[in-house]
Amino acid sequence: MSNANSFRMALGRFVTGVTVITALDEDGEPVGLTANSFNSVSLDPPLVLWSLARRSKNLSAYENASHFAVNVLSVEQKAISDRFARPVEDRFSGVEWAPGTGGAPVLKGCAAVFECSKEQCYEGGDHVIFLGRVESFDEQNRVPLAYHAGRYATTAHYAGEFTNGPFQDDYLLYLLARASSLASAEFHAELASLGVPVPMWRILAILSGSEGHPVGEIAARALLKQPNVTKIVNRLEELGHVRRTADPDDRRKVLVRITPAGEDLVASLIIRAQAHESSLLGTHTPAEAEILKRVLKQLIHRLAERRSGIPFDAPEMEAV
Repeated sequence: MSNANSFRMALGRFVTGVTVITALDEDGEPVGLTANSFNSVSLDPPLVLWSLARRSKNLSAYENASHFAVNVLSVEQKAISDRFARPVEDRFSGVEWAPGTGGAPVLKGCAAVFECSKEQCYEGGDHVIFLGRVESFDEQNRVPLAYHAGRYATTAHYAGEFTNGPFQDDYLLYLLARASSLASAEFHAELASLGVPVPMWRILAILSGSEGHPVGEIAARALLKQPNVTKIVNRLEELGHVRRTADPDDRRKVLVRITPAGEDLVASLIIRAQAHESSLLGTHTPAEAEILKRVLKQLIHRLAERRSGIPFDAPEMEAV
């Protein structure tokens, strides 16, 4: 491995954010590119910097621009990062933006934006370093998109020292089971007071807003045995909350669909579930709650693909 490649890999261990740097070119047209070379310099005066490879075809546009904007992307903006990192004819097509200070495009939905006047350009080996004075900035409570070791990542707050106690206190399966038990106890008690068994709630929630599912699929998603699901579906059908219909794509298959009465019931239960969730997460920021859900979804996705034998490849980014 060459020294250059080793150096690049070592730098990749440093976690960065992901930004799109925008400006106007000599013809007044918007230009933009993905960069993770952004960093702060000074609070007083407010200065930031970023760097661009000399080989970039956009170098002259940024060297001649009087202003630029640093758009710090949120996790929902991975597609924008990909778009501005790759050779696309019109990178701004379909992207919501508005002119900022000096006309530099400000993208919608970012975690933060720094609108800058260009202070100076410096030689930096095979890069040019741009120093900017922050004229205006905006920050939103959105989870930022991160970049680590050549791949996208997300961030989470460090909660303190790592556990040095008994094995189970730091064992993932125990933590998941313990959290599930503690988190669900209060809501399950509320369901019981309403006369709604937990398995029935799960099935109604799965069917809500869908075109219907076969009993086997419901059983897998509800973590229940198929004979038990059949009994519950029979009871829900008696109550008028679900009905069985033939699958329009395969008449041999039977789908369980929720009825309007069932939707009304599950809608009231979802309101209670959301209130309970808000109570559980009340001591966490919205960003932390989003990260928690995202990590759990990724874990479920990976484990499901491992069971099915389908490989999972994490996304990669072509950073400037």
